[in-house]
Amino acid sequence: MGTAAANRVLEGKAAIITGAATGIGRATALLFARAGARLTLADTRDDELARTVAAVRQAGGEAVPVTADLARPEDCAAVVAAAVGAAGRLDVVFNNAGVGTMVVGGTVETIELDKWDLALDVNVRAMYLVSRAALPALRRAGGGSIINTASVSAFRGSASRPSHAYAASKGAVLALTRAMAASYGRDRVRVNAICPGTIRTRLTADIIERVEREAAEGRQIPLGRVGEPEDVARCALFLASDDSAWISGTEIVVDGGALAAAT
Repeated sequence: MGTAAANRVLEGKAAIITGAATGIGRATALLFARAGARLTLADTRDDELARTVAAVRQAGGEAVPVTADLARPEDCAAVVAAAVGAAGRLDVVFNNAGVGTMVVGGTVETIELDKWDLALDVNVRAMYLVSRAALPALRRAGGGSIINTASVSAFRGSASRPSHAYAASKGAVLALTRAMAASYGRDRVRVNAICPGTIRTRLTADIIERVEREAAEGRQIPLGRVGEPEDVARCALFLASDDSAWISGTEIVVDGGALAAAT
């Protein structure tokens, strides 16, 4: 569970997590709940979202599910309204919803326009819309933390498995994170990004066996294993808590050392 969660560092805080149905979102929901946060969980997938909510409640936490298409402004406003309605405040937003390379792979020459648009809609537009809807509530709470899920793909390309739309969208996430941090620090709103490497989720199902094998052989990932959703969740918990009170406008790479080894 971790020391931070055991110490309930989010006691009294209300948090929104998008993309909460599975993977990193679900792991973060469970960790935030154990740390004392009251949660509003958003996703497009009703059944999986219900399972996450059930797991949170089984762990003794509070969670409100909202089925939402986060490319729609009205859905983003509804997510924020649900959070404030349930908890009376909003302190943390984890913009974690995203679409991965399995769906939006290809170069600028090979990717279809609708897939390019999908990458930007889910990975950037949704983040913008949720943040825009959430900022007034964060101000009313006296400040808070916005955490954006980016990727190591923002820093490097792949010749063997190119996904230009994904890389572009995650680069945009980093630029937006820094710009927001510069603008909203005066409101005591911190904005940071997490850049996961290869994490064992449904988004990496097509490559996970190969990466696991290479990691075990000491290639690609210096720490010798692929990441788990909980590895990212612990980073999100740190950025959500007051332990990171003077950190804003930066990104934390969670990749077992892979990016460092590649440079």
